[in-house]
Amino acid sequence: MTSTFRLATEADIGPEHEVFCRAEGELRLRHGFAWVDPPLGWFAPIARHLLATDPGRCFVAEADGRVVGFSAAFAREGAWFLAALFIHPDHQGRGIGRELFELAARDAPLRRITITDAIQPVSNALYARYGLIPTTPVLQFEGTPTIDAPSQLQPDRPAPGELAALDRSGYGFERAVDHELWLRQRRCTVWRRDGIAVAYAYRGLTGSIGPLVAHDPAGAADALRAELARAARASIVLPGSARSMVGVAVEAHLKLVPPPGNLLLSAEAPAPDRLAISGYFLY
Repeated sequence: MTSTFRLATEADIGPEHEVFCRAEGELRLRHGFAWVDPPLGWFAPIARHLLATDPGRCFVAEADGRVVGFSAAFAREGAWFLAALFIHPDHQGRGIGRELFELAARDAPLRRITITDAIQPVSNALYARYGLIPTTPVLQFEGTPTIDAPSQLQPDRPAPGELAALDRSGYGFERAVDHELWLRQRRCTVWRRDGIAVAYAYRGLTGSIGPLVAHDPAGAADALRAELARAARASIVLPGSARSMVGVAVEAHLKLVPPPGNLLLSAEAPAPDRLAISGYFLY
């Protein structure tokens, strides 16, 4: 069956959600992990944001007039992140994923990043052929934290320019357009020591923490400790390379949620050591 490829539009968000649920659900259930389809209301704002901020990097694959795969990516200040690439299980193994990847990566900066499930050997191998090498695990922690707050760290609102400066320290690129989305969905706290911004952290209504970004690994660990100390329940997604933050999550008695992910990086992209990601789709 021949597939055709085109730029995605808002009308494709519903069909993309269906492909995501079928592809991710089949993968998780095949490996013995529980799966419940996330609602369209969770998926749609992310897909809409990617379309709005980098529409030339969002594509769908169609077969017989039906969406059977999609990819989405964004570029920010010399860095490229593959946010999504999913193929309906009935159409996998036909080269659709490779074509969607190449479309999303066309003219992309050399500093490239993506996140996969560690239980996706085919996807991990595909990305590795394009120079995106599994570099560190992506670990999800959740539970009821028990930990003391750090001394001399005070919560505050962000001042102009502080989020961009922290982004460049933690991510290596600023994320102003992504803050617009996060600020609509979550509460942002800047953590200060002696009046100086050490880190920022977003918290959702259900206790999810992230992104959390700091100027250095010690500040990231302290900010996470501060967030967990005031949380009745928490969940957070950390790259394993952020060792100081992983240590705080373990100290707070949070539990690992399987399966782990992989953070895949090009040679030009350093492993992050001072951030918690917002999620698999937006890094």
